[in-house]
Order: sequence, then structure tokens, then C-alpha cells
Amino acid sequence: MNPHLSKSTNAQMIARFSDRYARRYLPVYALGLLFLAATNWLTVWIPQLQKEVFDELAAGKNAHVVYVHAWWIAGAAVAVIVVRTLSRILFFNPGRAIEFRLRNDMLDRLLGMSPAFFRDWPIGDLMARAGDDAAFVRALVGFAVIMALNMLLAAGMSLWQMFNTDAALTAMCLVPALLAIYVLCTGVSWAMALMVETQVALGNVSDVVLETYKGIAVVQGAAAESVFLHRFDVANQHYMRLNIRQAAVRTFFMPVVGVVGNLCIFLLLWQGGKDVIARQMTLGDLAAYASYIAVLVGALASGGWVVGVLQRGIVSLRRCWDVAELESDLQTGSVALPAKTGPTTDQGLHLQVRDLTVRHPGASADVPAAVSNLSFDLQPGKVLGIYGPVASGKSTLTMALGRLIAVPRGCVTYDRVDLCDVRDSDLRRAVAIVPQEAFLFSRTLLQNVGFDDPLDRIDTARADQAISDAQLAGEVARMPQGLQTIVGERGLLLSGGQRQRAQLARALYRGGRLLILDDVLSAVDHETEERLLSVIGGHIVGGGMSAIVISHRLTALARADEIIVLADPASDRRGTVIERGTHSQLLALQGTYATVWAAQQEPAEASSTRAPVGADNRQVVQPDPQDQSPLTEAAA
Repeated sequence: MNPHLSKSTNAQMIARFSDRYARRYLPVYALGLLFLAATNWLTVWIPQLQKEVFDELAAGKNAHVVYVHAWWIAGAAVAVIVVRTLSRILFFNPGRAIEFRLRNDMLDRLLGMSPAFFRDWPIGDLMARAGDDAAFVRALVGFAVIMALNMLLAAGMSLWQMFNTDAALTAMCLVPALLAIYVLCTGVSWAMALMVETQVALGNVSDVVLETYKGIAVVQGAAAESVFLHRFDVANQHYMRLNIRQAAVRTFFMPVVGVVGNLCIFLLLWQGGKDVIARQMTLGDLAAYASYIAVLVGALASGGWVVGVLQRGIVSLRRCWDVAELESDLQTGSVALPAKTGPTTDQGLHLQVRDLTVRHPGASADVPAAVSNLSFDLQPGKVLGIYGPVASGKSTLTMALGRLIAVPRGCVTYDRVDLCDVRDSDLRRAVAIVPQEAFLFSRTLLQNVGFDDPLDRIDTARADQAISDAQLAGEVARMPQGLQTIVGERGLLLSGGQRQRAQLARALYRGGRLLILDDVLSAVDHETEERLLSVIGGHIVGGGMSAIVISHRLTALARADEIIVLADPASDRRGTVIERGTHSQLLALQGTYATVWAAQQEPAEASSTRAPVGADNRQVVQPDPQDQSPLTEAAA
């Protein structure tokens, strides 16, 4: 059971949904109802005009009277077109507006959820909820409402006229009509479970497609296209079978309405014909009664669709409401970070961490903490380096410092303000995180770097400087369209190192007072790493930033003011700090850090030993051949 699902009943959900979204459109609905009532009144008035024409012809009246009635019938038909169109506009437009607001609210709620939330909610299912389900909600508040009201008005007015014409005959016609309503409701209730399964199956299809598309490079590299096509085919076949079963239910039950219409016409000809012969009913009454039956049968037919749309709409509303009612699982605060008024070099954040213990998102209480009793003090303008084996809690710590997971109160402070109390806008503005997994949008490189700003207000000069600082200017110059080059889905057209540096450029563009780099130098060559560290150091010293650098490569940490080493996750000290100090102090300690440093220096020493005798020792920076992207390869 998904813990995020709404616990409200259908009645509570509909009441709250109506209050939040539909109440403001009540005047529009009321005016639409007025036009709808006029439509149905005209619809049942036209048979009365036809009755008078038949009766006048039977009485031998002259043709002039017939022409007058014909013009009245034509005018009424035109009026029906006008008022019916107006009623549909007045009912359908609020439906589209409600759909727009609902989708915006769903997106707003999703943006407030932590990364752990998306473990329980597949992206494909969320897309299906925001797509097809939101469209069915629009049909519920637009099409279903107008059709339900039209059905009630049409059935009520036609039955009233039928009773006024012949009560006994109308009572006979009601028997098959009521039976048809019962059969239709039974069929719709059978289809209800199928509708729920169908929507879930559609979400599964979307999830398979999205997952395959996101990993298309891996799929192609492993030549696994047939495997993923089979997965898609299985999900799609299941979705198709459910739709066929729904169609079978509709095909079996919907013809019942046509049978009812034919039965009513049979009763009219059988009983009404005898009444006409006995002169208890006029020929005009018979013709008008046939028109009323047509209106009634049309109302019953629409009733079957209305019940189906209502049922499916409520199912879709439940799925959308589960998202629209989400409560953010991220901590929020209302306290502003204190403004710094001193020199530029003192503008960095003062970060204090005291006995911080956090678990991986979604981990149960019996799972050991990812970070345990961690403490450090990062002064403004200083750099903290963090080293640890895989799964030692480094990325979890990054998420905690960015408040992307819950943090115990009193364990983390920024400029002496508890992280739990810091205002969201201040936190996002002050802390720039470059995560381990580089993510770029399928837009231009310029838009990816300056995506914090509106498209028409991106500072190109600042973006150029950020690109240059991220050591990406050379590759950008060789790209076909420079900064205006589309980088593809998730930056697929860039290499791993280019994606990481583009993400670093994004952080440098937006600025901040604390820069957190989560292993972002892992895919660059040594020379590029050195230049990047120099640039970052310049931002820290000259720009007044503090920084946390997390890396497996100790050369990236050697310049840090303090380095902490996290324990191996397989040890009994998982999540704790086992060593701390400066680079030289840790080497002198002859512990884990020194061992890893020596192991990482051996390949570098071996590489330098193999250099040709007499080779020029000057460093000439060339792009790493292994760090070429499809874009720069094509340009080369």
C-alpha cells in the first residue's frame, strides 16, 4: 500500500474537489443550465408544432396555416442550434480551466516531494495521471455534467408531455425503460473494476516506455532491444486486453437502449393506433408521441454514456487527487539567513554539523544509518574534503545538507540558523549542489546553464564565464552551434565529463554561498581536474564561498582545509568518521587515507615513467580523447 495515497472517501474527495476547483465557476454553470433548459424546452416544443400541423391538415385547413407552422419549426430548430452551442461552451470551458489548474497543482505538489517519494511512484504512472487521468477529469466536470443535466431535463420534459398525451400508454413504455436503466447500471458497475485496471495498465505502459527511452544508450550498447520490445509488448498486450474487455461490456449492454426504443414504438403503434382508430387520440398526437419517444430514447442512450464517464471520471479523479493532495515530505522553514555585510571573502556560509545521524531515504529503523554521529565545522571561505568508499553515506550527507531528506533538529546549522528553520528560498539561493549524477534537460547548453532564469533573461556573458570556469569553453567552441547546441535527452549528446562540467557551470552561474560538489570530477582528466580546482579555489577566495568537495580521487581533496574519511560500509563503524585532518596530517597518520593515496599515485607514477626520454615537460593542455562527445567528434 502506497503511504502517500489519499485516505478520503469518494464523497469527501468530490466535495473538496468541487470546493477547490468548481465553486468559482458556479455562475457559468448556472447560465449554461439556463441555455440547456431552453434547448430541451425547444426540443419538446417542436413536436407540439408538428402535432398542430397534422391536426390542421386532417381538419382540411388551408396551406397558409401549414406554412406558418413550418416557419415556426425552422426558427425553433435554428434556436436549438444556438442555445445548445452556448450551453456547451459554458459547460466545456470551465472543464478545460479546471483541468489546467489541476495539472498545475499536481506539478506543484510533485516539485515539493523528496527523492524518496519517487521510489514509490513510477514516473510513467505519474505521467499517466497528469495526462489521460486529468483529461478524464475534464470530461467529468464538462461533458458528464452537461450530459447528465441534459438527460434529466430531456427525460423529464418528454415524459411530462407523454403523460399529458396518454398516461396509460406512457406507463406501458416506462416498464422497458426502467428495465433498460437497471441493465445499463449493472453493466457499468461491471466495467468499473476494468476501468481501474486499465488506468493502472496504461501507467505501466508509460513507465516501460519512459524507462527504456531514458536508458536507450545502455539498451543499444547491450544489444538488448528485443528484450525491451518484449517488455513493452507484454505491457501493451495487457492494456489492450483490458480495453477489449471494456468494449465487450459496452457492446453487450449498450444495444439495450435501442431495443427499448423499438419496444416503445411497437407499443405506440399497437395501443396508439387503436386509440387513433377509436378517435381517442389524434393523428397529430401520435406523431408528437413518436417524437417524444425519440427524445426519451436519446436521453436513455446518453444516460449509459454519462454513467460510464462518471465512473471513469471518478476513478481518474481519485488518481489525480492522490497527487493533488500530497503533503510535502520535505522540511520547510520560515527563518531568513542573516545577511553578510562584511568583506567579500567573508560571504561564505558557516556550516556546523553536530552528531548528525541520517538514514537512506525510505530505509526502515532496523537498517543501519548511512551517516552516524557526524560532526564538523566549516568556516566561511574554507573547503571541506570528504572521502569514503562506495555506499559510505557521502551522497546521503549531500541530500541532508540540501534538506532533500529529513534532518534531526539541532544537528545542522547555517550561520547559526537551524537547517530545519531556514526559509526554502534562502536555502536554495545560498546552497548550490552539484550532484553525482549529472542531469541535463533536452534544451540548449545555454538554457541548461542558466535554467534558473527565464529564457529571455539568461545572462549570456555570465554563462560564458561559467562555461569557461568549468573548463568547457574549448569543447563548446567545437560544437556545431556553440552554446545554442541542443544537448539531447539527459545530455545524451555530451560525454560524461562534459555533462559533469556543464552541471558545474550551472552551479557557478547561479552562484551561492556554499558549493557542494558530489564526486563531479570523476570523469575528467588530471589536467582538467587541476584547472577546475584552481577555478573553484578562486571562487572561494575571491567570491566568498565555502565549499564541500566529495571525491574518490584524493588529488581533488589535497588542497582542502580539512578532510574527513568515512568508514567502510561493511565495517561495524559504518557511517562514522574514522580519520580527519589536513592532507599532510592524514598522510602522516598512515591510515586509510594514506593507503588510498599511495594506491592512487602508483598509476600516475607508472604513466610518468613510461614518458619518452627527452620529452618536453611543459604541460600542454589537450582534450582527453576519452572525453569526446558525439558533438565534438562530429566537429573534429
